Amino acid sequence: MPDVSLEFLLLSNAITAASTLAVTLAVTYFTHRLAVQKEAEIKQTDLDRDARYLATRVVCMLDPFVLQCVEVVNDEGEYVEDELTPQVDTPSISFPDDLDWKTIDAALMYRILTLPNEIAAADSTISAYAEHSGPPNWEEVWEERKFQYGRVGLYALDLAADLRRRYGLAPKDYSRWDPRKVLDAAYTVEDVRRKKADASVKLMIAKSLKKKAAKKES
Repeated sequence: MPDVSLEFLLLSNAITAASTLAVTLAVTYFTHRLAVQKEAEIKQTDLDRDARYLATRVVCMLDPFVLQCVEVVNDEGEYVEDELTPQVDTPSISFPDDLDWKTIDAALMYRILTLPNEIAAADSTISAYAEHSGPPNWEEVWEERKFQYGRVGLYALDLAADLRRRYGLAPKDYSRWDPRKVLDAAYTVEDVRRKKADASVKLMIAKSLKKKAAKKES
């Protein structure tokens, strides 16, 4: 007849061993999870700090760039040898090589890195207008110069504001004087006028073509 007490003891020991193993595995698992979570939190904190640092450096470059765009928009030039010449050079911007772009939001990174291209496009358009203008006043060039740097200035102004908002930087105080008003007048208002003018030209062309078609049919 089997020894019941021995079987019970063996079963009890087996249950105890299984329970101990389960507890050990659970403790090990949760300890590992806590360690991984803590490491991820530390890494995220480091990324947030680095992103904030990058945003601060970029914003400190964008602010004076915006003011330089305003100076270009406000530049009335001066006559040098009977030819209207700019008094203010168009601005440029170049970001330091040591910035770690992987730390910030991808969309904001794209907008930052695109800014030099926006400047190049503005300068290229202004140069193209120079081919259809001439001394002494270069009217078309001056008009396009103000328009393009109004656009680029607004681009930089909005980018700086979004970086401040995204990374918790103090907003720029424009309570006494707001460059947006100058840049809006140069670009936004002019852009609306140009679009209306384009629409008007398209309408005139459409009416002309319609009249020609009606004459052919009659």
